[in-house]
Amino acid sequence: MRVVLQLLCLVLLVLSGCITSELVTQEMESQIARDVPFESLKAEPDTFKGRLVVLGGKVLAAKRLKEGTQIEVLQLPLDGADAPILNLPRSKGRFLAYQEAFLDPATIPEGTAVSMIAEVTGHKTHPLDEVDYTYPTLKIRTLKVWSETRYMPWPGPFYPYWYGSPRRLPYHPFYPTYWDPYY
Repeated sequence: MRVVLQLLCLVLLVLSGCITSELVTQEMESQIARDVPFESLKAEPDTFKGRLVVLGGKVLAAKRLKEGTQIEVLQLPLDGADAPILNLPRSKGRFLAYQEAFLDPATIPEGTAVSMIAEVTGHKTHPLDEVDYTYPTLKIRTLKVWSETRYMPWPGPFYPYWYGSPRRLPYHPFYPTYWDPYY
């Protein structure tokens, strides 16, 4: 019994090491300030100038500027792989990220999930609806655009829609309807 328990602990330890960042390399991990919560960065961005942080979220807008591309992002918490968790009520605010190299805004349309390693550069104040909003500003070092398939629900036997098709709702997923292909 004790051997089985030790093997189970060993397997869990190995598996926990498998969940690593898809964004940050091990060499870069020591340079990143993971102890900076977004609330502090948003409240006092000038105190964190020059520090590297990992942030992510959902793209709200992107536009080309003379000196690069500006991306407005709704901040979202990150998972173990540094991918944003698409739970919008958990957002702590917005930030502006700047890419110096050419980045076509069409490649990151509104709603795209992104993560980035970025250097804090300060803040900017822009109108947001009827108020002035202070955005923390960041210079992008590494940008990761997450594919949409990462966030698609698993079409398993307990999922009422088969591949997102609402026509399957009244039927059990194992029984094909007359308009479904034979499988």
